[in-house]
Amino acid sequence: MERLDPKRRQIAEAMLEIAVRRPGAPLAVGQVMTRDPITVSGDTSLLALVELFHAKEFRHPLVTDGNLHLIGVVSDRDVIRCFGPGKYPQEDVLKSLTTADIMSTDLVTTTPETTLEDALELMFGYAINCLPVLSGRKLVGILTTTDLYLVLESVLIAFRESERALLPAGALAR
Repeated sequence: MERLDPKRRQIAEAMLEIAVRRPGAPLAVGQVMTRDPITVSGDTSLLALVELFHAKEFRHPLVTDGNLHLIGVVSDRDVIRCFGPGKYPQEDVLKSLTTADIMSTDLVTTTPETTLEDALELMFGYAINCLPVLSGRKLVGILTTTDLYLVLESVLIAFRESERALLPAGALAR
């Protein structure tokens, strides 16, 4: 997927930096998070949010106030619950509801300096698919399961390549 290529490059650069400059150091959230995440206000209609999901191909808009402070998180699943029992969502319902009506406000957040292992523990422990990343009160990024899948992809590729490097010459030709 072409839209994920910049994220793949970001993760590859982070892993290379660790391998070359800081061998054995853990990956930090700030190295793999999505910077400048998409945010919406609490008065954004769900219809506008659904349109944004389709246009931007993402699943976790962060809700901020007028000062760009994080006040909530909405997932695509939160929105789907509002679609009603029919095959298609009722447009008038989606127009009448806002992100503030459905957002989660009991937020679990992290910092750019947090290790990826600690962030994973938070995500597993709270059964969540994203972690807003704050520097003080300022929203600086989001760590999602997609980010983590891409880290895993990079690790698996590096492992496969390191195994090949250890094989005797000609071993792969057999």
